Amino acid sequence: GSIIEVDYYHAASLIVMSDDDIVKKAKKDIDTMVGKTSIEAEVVDAAVVRLPNAVNWYSPGSYANMPDAQSEAIDNAYFVGDLVRSRHGSWSQEKAFVTGLEAGNLILGKEIHEGIIPLSPDEFHVAAGRRAIAASKSIIGQGEPSRSPSLVDFFW
Repeated sequence: GSIIEVDYYHAASLIVMSDDDIVKKAKKDIDTMVGKTSIEAEVVDAAVVRLPNAVNWYSPGSYANMPDAQSEAIDNAYFVGDLVRSRHGSWSQEKAFVTGLEAGNLILGKEIHEGIIPLSPDEFHVAAGRRAIAASKSIIGQGEPSRSPSLVDFFW
């Protein structure tokens, strides 16, 4: 058996659907992507969670607690989505896509980044902004950037 989580982005039209209809839609969508193996499988249990206007927020330092694409505890368990630690550098929907490719590569015994296009280097103004922020954090943190406040500290 498999445990699968499906997350629909920009899903206002799904909010009004019944749980059963959402499960049927998810199954049909997975059948379309995976094919025969999925078509022959049946849904044994399902839970539908509706989160209108929701967005993921990651706290500073949370990257260290994110799982890698392959489970360290279970040999045949893989994780995908924007909550997975990846060296690619993408976020949100793009990261979910990339981590799906990474997990697929691992399952097929390939190098994790095989066939995945790396991100382009930062544009000049973005790189300059990153350097300015790093320098500011180092100054504010008295030589230790991790001691300086995070942008999040100013919202609470």
